Amino acid sequence: MTQVQETPVVHEGLVADPPDTALLPESAQILLMATSKWVSQSLYVAAKLGVADLLADGPRKPAELAEATGTHARSLHRILRAIASVGVFAEDTEGRFGQTPLSEFLRADVPGSLRQAVIFFGEDFTWRPYGRILDTVRTGAPVFNQLNDVPDMFAYMAKNPESQQIFDGAMLALSGDSISDITDRYDFSTAGKVVDIGGGQGFLVSEILRANPDTTAILFDQQSVVDVAVTGEFGDRVELAAGSFFETVPGGGDTYILKSVLHDWNDDQCADILGRVRRAIGDRPDARLLVIEAVVPALNGWGFAKFMDVEMMVNVGGVERTEAEWRDLFARAGFALDEIVEINPPNSILVGRPA
Repeated sequence: MTQVQETPVVHEGLVADPPDTALLPESAQILLMATSKWVSQSLYVAAKLGVADLLADGPRKPAELAEATGTHARSLHRILRAIASVGVFAEDTEGRFGQTPLSEFLRADVPGSLRQAVIFFGEDFTWRPYGRILDTVRTGAPVFNQLNDVPDMFAYMAKNPESQQIFDGAMLALSGDSISDITDRYDFSTAGKVVDIGGGQGFLVSEILRANPDTTAILFDQQSVVDVAVTGEFGDRVELAAGSFFETVPGGGDTYILKSVLHDWNDDQCADILGRVRRAIGDRPDARLLVIEAVVPALNGWGFAKFMDVEMMVNVGGVERTEAEWRDLFARAGFALDEIVEINPPNSILVGRPA
């Protein structure tokens, strides 16, 4: 994860010293895992209320923070005291809370901010389905759809603009670190015309075009998304195209990109999307497919993607995939997986060519 790019205003008071959990008795380790919701929901409260932003200029007492956020002072203090014990904020002997290197990432105005992501993961519409996670494991279907009477999360957000805004902010926070890493690690100088499928407002396309003056692009997404694209500075070097990748994919590209798209969908849906890309490429052996996604680590290796996979299972119906699963999926659609370029975890660039 990219570090904050400015000197943080760190509180000079008492600093937490959480135990090394690996050294605790096994029973204590299990109990900490089982109660992780205590930490995640407390972080959500702090992020939602903007506490870190209120502390940007220095430490403040809970009563001041409660007045600024319209909350109950003692309750807010209890939340802050809890997460300060794991290094998020620090309380001093005067009862004031201040910033720490961890809490800096909850500010909205710093590079690498994760505030919107923390809010998204704690919102009721993403949190509530975990109370019914066993239903998903029994049926294989995301319980989110049943709880909200929608075909999928994207249909829900289309009807709930505030949730869509939270989702968009979270996705930008989670992917922002990797955009410059993508252009640093993959050579787009000979990419010709890039087609970014489901490319959102065009942040990745903009970075590619900025770094490669001879490259052109097509930004493809839903009409409401491309209407607010950020690619205006590139003039006719970028074409905006609206549509659904379940219906069509723009032709004429040399390099097709799918970033953080395929993990939203099951294998059959992904094969359908990739099949359209393959048909758009036609008989051009020099064309390339770039899928920018996580690759789930093998066996018992730790990986953020393994837990993100549970999120996809419960709320979206998508899948995080192993290297073998990616190879199989590429082959189903007529591609060969040539190379995996590691970038900022958990994502990699999976480079495919027409088989």
